[in-house]
Amino acid sequence: MNAPDQKQLELFFSRYPIRHFDKGQIIIAANDTPPGILYIDSGQIRQYDITDAGADIVVDVLLVSSVFPLDWAVGGRRSQYFYQAISPVNIRVAPLDELEIFLRQTPNLLFSLLTRSVAAMTVMQRRMAHLMSGVTFNRVMFELITQGKRIGVKQGDGSYMLRLHEDELAQRAGLTRETVNREVGKLKKMGLIEVNHRRISIKDLTQLELLLDSHL
Repeated sequence: MNAPDQKQLELFFSRYPIRHFDKGQIIIAANDTPPGILYIDSGQIRQYDITDAGADIVVDVLLVSSVFPLDWAVGGRRSQYFYQAISPVNIRVAPLDELEIFLRQTPNLLFSLLTRSVAAMTVMQRRMAHLMSGVTFNRVMFELITQGKRIGVKQGDGSYMLRLHEDELAQRAGLTRETVNREVGKLKKMGLIEVNHRRISIKDLTQLELLLDSHL
């Protein structure tokens, strides 16, 4: 989203009070009717589902300025996912009808939100493709690349630092921690990543993408 559209979005939601959630709190549960359209003022939220076996599968991680749940906003369907704070979070909640009026008056912003949604859907489709392939190495690489681009902090040497530990990576890839640990070990031996406490450093994001492409 470009800067002018982002500013418009911020100004619209700034008229609504901040609601605070602590790390770990559920903001919206599956099948609940949302309190409105939510906007992340600060923090991060994970969107996830629970399998029949009781395992959490992370669908997406929502960052600052994310607007959700758009499936409910567009289709009126109750959300099928859980939304949980993975850090202290401040959100603003707007009534759906007021957001609809605002977007009709700002078609440029509506287009920007649509573009953002399509990009997120593309990532989800690629994640599903890797999930169906059954190749765990590819699934781990895909998640590292995706999170590196989204939340990685670029360092002076060109690497990307992720505040992400292997348990979280396992949830996002839909794998066990033991499996992720094994595949991460391969990448460490290749010199493409380093793991230090609760952080993962991607030493060369471009090379990691090329390696994934070569495995497709």
